[in-house]
Amino acid sequence: MQRQLNINSQYLVMTQQVANSLKDLLIQFVDTYSSIVDLELDETLEPKFWFMPLKSYEAKKEVAHYFLLAASLSEYKLTGNPRNIRLLLNHLHEKLAKALYSSTDPEAFRVEVARFEQNTQLLDCLGEDKKEIPDVLCSVNRFVAQKAAGDLIVYSANMHKKKLKPKDMVQQLSYLIKRMNGHRKSKAWLYMRWMVRGSPDLALFMFNSEDLLVPLTTPKFRVYVALGLSLNEDLPFKLNSKYRPESWWANTKEFDSDTEKLTAYARTLYPEDPAKVDFPFFILGTWLEYSDLTQNSLEKSMRFFIKKHQELLQPLMRYLTVVYHYNRIGERIKPGAFSGFEQDIFDFLRSRQVIFYYEFMEFCLSKEKPQLTYKPDFLLPRYIDKARKVILEPHGVKENLKEVTTKLAAFRGHYGEFFCIILIVPDAFVEVIQNLDPEHASYDFLWKQSEYKTRFENYQKT
Repeated sequence: MQRQLNINSQYLVMTQQVANSLKDLLIQFVDTYSSIVDLELDETLEPKFWFMPLKSYEAKKEVAHYFLLAASLSEYKLTGNPRNIRLLLNHLHEKLAKALYSSTDPEAFRVEVARFEQNTQLLDCLGEDKKEIPDVLCSVNRFVAQKAAGDLIVYSANMHKKKLKPKDMVQQLSYLIKRMNGHRKSKAWLYMRWMVRGSPDLALFMFNSEDLLVPLTTPKFRVYVALGLSLNEDLPFKLNSKYRPESWWANTKEFDSDTEKLTAYARTLYPEDPAKVDFPFFILGTWLEYSDLTQNSLEKSMRFFIKKHQELLQPLMRYLTVVYHYNRIGERIKPGAFSGFEQDIFDFLRSRQVIFYYEFMEFCLSKEKPQLTYKPDFLLPRYIDKARKVILEPHGVKENLKEVTTKLAAFRGHYGEFFCIILIVPDAFVEVIQNLDPEHASYDFLWKQSEYKTRFENYQKT
């Protein structure tokens, strides 16, 4: 307790250096975006949850187990893009049914993990440590069966009755679940946030929200650094390096210290609910990837998010799991790049080892037509053009060129300050597009399909 008071006192002094106007802005931003449902919890996304809505105790018990599996996989080196967690668990449930929760044999998972990656090869890749996924899942199932007697809700309630707190359950999880110790303890705190906080979280455990810590992951670490809460002057540059280390922290003690510092700061904003900042800070930290990690950059981004929310009367964007596409006779095809044109670009970027996100975000474009949105095909987070992230947008259908250029122009009107669009089209479309859009409102660069590989390689050099 004394250690916690010392941390709070130290960072109450530090936070006085953050302008009051910025703190007010942070509260406005968090209040606006804390109502957004986490990617892993969003019932509107595909694939749909089989256990929702939670009408029975059995369903709630299953949810507590499912989200511990999800939290255990929420690590870039295991699953890569966060959307892969939900997609993989859905695949495993379809193939293994209840064995998803009971199996402690890694072989039961290994075959299906490989099959999943084969099925989604045109969408995304799992992380470089994907071979450990079966062992991680088995360790979760052993914990639930042996430590929690099959019921995590009762297990947490018994801890609460003994006056124990979330940190005590986190300690148990980090000891007994594979890859949930050290800096990966943040996965256990993410799980506790999902289970303890009220809507849009699940509130299945009886612990108090005021005892939660903010799960410190790379996106939130960017916000931490941009706020000036770190004494390490090199961190803003390290966090934007293309060479990501195994961990930003030399040891668990260093990680715990930064987690407590960030939480102490969050308590100055929300004393009774510090983890309220968690998902808003994730959104903000993801937005700041490869951006200047300064208070000025932070303020600019937050003002933009708030302004767009006021204009559009809804969050400006959301993260996606998968966008399903269908062939001409209405059959759903495998997820990912679905046209030959898109597949060619997908394969080209992969062959050049270019990091990209395929249809991972959806941007709002209109207050009057909330269904009007834009999903970037290939977002290249490491490619910056005049401080803007680069989007490659291939389009090979002539019949809807007017519709597409209108949508892209609307996107650039809202978000052109932060994104650069390179529109790639069949050679014969170039003149048509120039006639449709003589002001070039729909793109920053227009490339011919026959030239895009050469153009991209030249673009890389500059």
